[in-house]
Amino acid sequence: MKKIVCVLIGACLIACLSRTAVLAAEKLLAGFEQDTQGWEIPDWAMEKEDYVGDSLALSQKYAVEGKSSLEFKVDFPGGKWTGAYMEIVEYFDWTPYAQVAVEVFLPPDAPAGLKAKLILTVGEGWEWTEMSRGFALEPGKWTTIAAHLKPGSTDWRHPAVTDAFRQDIRKLGVRIESNMKPAYKGSIYIDNVRLIE
Repeated sequence: MKKIVCVLIGACLIACLSRTAVLAAEKLLAGFEQDTQGWEIPDWAMEKEDYVGDSLALSQKYAVEGKSSLEFKVDFPGGKWTGAYMEIVEYFDWTPYAQVAVEVFLPPDAPAGLKAKLILTVGEGWEWTEMSRGFALEPGKWTTIAAHLKPGSTDWRHPAVTDAFRQDIRKLGVRIESNMKPAYKGSIYIDNVRLIE
């Protein structure tokens, strides 16, 4: 009996230490505690009819990390494809990292049917590459949007992920999409933008 208890305690200790190691292997890019940290809606997205993001501001209404998040006001009309896009323009070298992730919260009173994906702009040619699939947002819950960064990853459309790709990230963006349905005017919250080793 004592042997079983010792094995269980040992297993719990290993699990706790492994969890700590995983947490320590993350690098926070944006937690939105003091300001918007350079995130913005680009001018081109404000000018396009099918892009429906209105504004960005800090909010303490919801947070998954810290006490605040980035509130993204949107106005999806329904009946056609529309997107709401926000980004940060900065030179990143993500060579040491295996994944990029962000948390997105859809308020409980929002309709189901919206999706989110990450978008990168890479290299000297400023090539736009988006995730191969969107993540469904569930009202009232935080959804983790994550994509692998290792060479050969199928999480991205062209160009293919290589070490050169990971070494020269120029922009990181988040796009929320409504494909015909639903219509939604309100807020979506973004938090805990991070890299994972």
